[in-house]
Amino acid sequence: MKSKLIFIFVVIIFILGKNTNAQNFGVLSGTVLDSTNHQPIEFASISVIKISDSSAVTGTMTDNKGRFEIPDIPVGNYFLRISSVGYITRNTSRFSITSKNNEINAGSILLTGTEVNLDEISVTSNKIMLNNSIDRKVYNVQMDIMSKTGTAAELLQNIPSVQVDIDGNVSLRGSTNVLILINGKTSPLMGKTRADVLQQMPANSIEKIEVITNPSAKYKPDGTSGIINIVMKKEMGSGLNGNITASIGNQERYNGNTTLNYKPGKVNYFGSLSLRQDDRNSISSDIRTQYGSGSNISGFYDNNSKSYSRPLSRGGMLGFDYNIDKSNSIGITGNYFYRGFTRNDISTYILRDQNQTVTTDYDRSRVDPEYEKEGDVNAYFQHNFSGDDHKIRFEINDSFSPEVEDNHYTNTYRVPSIYNEYDNTLIKQDDNKIQLLAEYSNPISESATFEAGYNGELNKRDMDFYGEAFDPIKQKFVTDIVKTNHFIYNEDIHAVYTTYSNSFGPFGILGGLRAEQSFIKANLVSMNNIITNNYFNIYPTLHLSYKLNELMQLQLNYSKRANRPEGEDLNPFPEYQDPRNIRAGNPNLKPEFIHSIEFGFQWQTDFLTIVPSLFYRNRYNGITTVTKAINDTTLLTTRENLSSDQSAGLEIVFSGGFGNFITANLSGNAFYEKIDASNLGFSKDKSTITYSGNMSCNANLSSTTMLQINSNYRSSRLTPQGEFKPSFVFNLGIRQDLFDDKLSVVFTISDIFKTLNREMNFDTSWMKQNTINSRDSRIMYLGITYHLGKPSKKAKEKTIQYDNGN
Repeated sequence: MKSKLIFIFVVIIFILGKNTNAQNFGVLSGTVLDSTNHQPIEFASISVIKISDSSAVTGTMTDNKGRFEIPDIPVGNYFLRISSVGYITRNTSRFSITSKNNEINAGSILLTGTEVNLDEISVTSNKIMLNNSIDRKVYNVQMDIMSKTGTAAELLQNIPSVQVDIDGNVSLRGSTNVLILINGKTSPLMGKTRADVLQQMPANSIEKIEVITNPSAKYKPDGTSGIINIVMKKEMGSGLNGNITASIGNQERYNGNTTLNYKPGKVNYFGSLSLRQDDRNSISSDIRTQYGSGSNISGFYDNNSKSYSRPLSRGGMLGFDYNIDKSNSIGITGNYFYRGFTRNDISTYILRDQNQTVTTDYDRSRVDPEYEKEGDVNAYFQHNFSGDDHKIRFEINDSFSPEVEDNHYTNTYRVPSIYNEYDNTLIKQDDNKIQLLAEYSNPISESATFEAGYNGELNKRDMDFYGEAFDPIKQKFVTDIVKTNHFIYNEDIHAVYTTYSNSFGPFGILGGLRAEQSFIKANLVSMNNIITNNYFNIYPTLHLSYKLNELMQLQLNYSKRANRPEGEDLNPFPEYQDPRNIRAGNPNLKPEFIHSIEFGFQWQTDFLTIVPSLFYRNRYNGITTVTKAINDTTLLTTRENLSSDQSAGLEIVFSGGFGNFITANLSGNAFYEKIDASNLGFSKDKSTITYSGNMSCNANLSSTTMLQINSNYRSSRLTPQGEFKPSFVFNLGIRQDLFDDKLSVVFTISDIFKTLNREMNFDTSWMKQNTINSRDSRIMYLGITYHLGKPSKKAKEKTIQYDNGN
């Protein structure tokens, strides 16, 4: 009995002590918004200041919706100090935490933008150039005046988890199946030629780049490894503001960019123009040993190629935003992009039999004037209801993208001794896309938000190939029916989604569901055949988080994702750029589906962030590239569905600064991949461990001088029929600010050690192949930037960019 009384007494004391402790502390919450457009300000610093001695008691940072919550504030009198780079620091009115008034809602706190003294923010700028969190990474390009010589492809190299190879192909955590968006929407430019476009897109026309490895149901589910969203710059400063940038490089390269905005009041007018002249000089080799029955060598194949071109690209953007009143706003934006050049290639082919006797020896030259255009118009209307973030938005985007290649080939033979052969291929491709968007967001309570929306995409891709060959008897070109074909691909996707988020003390949850109906029609016009594939899918997502304390957080995410074949993947008609290496699509290709799970931990202080993450992907019907032998000298490369593919990995990202002198972003990524390609006739299981690393380091040599080094490494990676060899690149740059930062001078040199190349080994029972692609990659640029009007709010946060993305 006595022990029971003691137990009851201890419980009562514990409960009373707990209640007393709760009464001695309070919780403060609120939202930080931009005073001009009432958009949330992410990563704003919130400090709780004690009135008696002006000391900082505690603090936090706002999330991506501008919200904050600070628990365990002792009873007392305080005010808040809110600061964010590019905004005037604001002190709120005083408030009191008492035993009876221990839950304070500060409501909406508005910050006003300012043209701050650049020297004043040099200490804090280093830690927010890369906003690094568990579920996403945000690279703030608008803070980056040292990117004036670079392109979007080079910017991507500085972001942890992202790799860009010598051909400009982008991969995320080892997978090239990544969805790249422009301003949150799909674009025809990010299709087949996105590698080329990213190499020409000026870096200083981009505001920020977001990398989301496990997106919520609000986002399109395409992309095995996640989403990269490129947000284009749209200045919002009051009055007249802008920048003029010009750079010159070796091999007669040059580029320039101008951005302007004028905001006299409720209307903001903005625009930009860009021009870029590049120089591309590349070489490649393709060495094969072919095997017949009984593993006996049947022949040898050697190909050495050189390619030269000088791409010229230009782009423009013009638009306006109009704040009708505090609740309603509209806007229209138009974009235009053009890239044109003449490609000059020459390839030498030498074929030998099993006895090393030369059976064929000839050169194939190519002259190809080609161009690609893209234009789009985007219009929106947004209504803000009463209350923070309660809004509805309607948006429509109409885009077009014509592309023309006019290929002229000549075969000059040495063995056998025959007349020259001539053939031409004219390729016309048109990509038209309409996107419809309706989004509704309602913060139904202080901690809970409900979102719902509709997203529609109407896509049409028209691919028309016309081939002709020179007839020596008729002495004229005649139609080559084998190389002439017409393929039209229509894909309409209608999606509805809903998400719900809430927090319960340290716990947070974001759940979502997306339903999509796809209507696909592949019209093989030349064969008078239509293939349809209509399917419905549900894509669930779940994000769980637990806040250990103000510095540490855990997060567990799940999403179902998809990778849909594009028009080129389904087009069965071959492309005969190289008659001995034919490429064609597969009209029976199915979409692949992925179950993606990620567990992450974040430890963040004012000057250091560490984010380790474990991830797992289970992919079925995986789309892969497969090469088949048509005969002894000709290969067909096409697309097939794998039986299954599993990968798991660990990624660690460090971001931080060492005093005012050095800031660095370091990341390492290692993952295990296992491929089952037994359904394609290959070995049942293949596995490998792949790893990569990124490093970017800035050294402030003085208040106006910055040195930067940038490097990335990627180990060998697996394919169903072989592997890609490791790659490495090292870059260096320096920036000097002059005349109170009105003028900046930048010098960059990329691939100092000329190590950037791509090597692949192909190993099957019937052929062993080694291919190497390289280019003149040691590129130097000298650039200047002049700021019109007042300096940009965030101009001090900068990184140097390099020319590696091709």
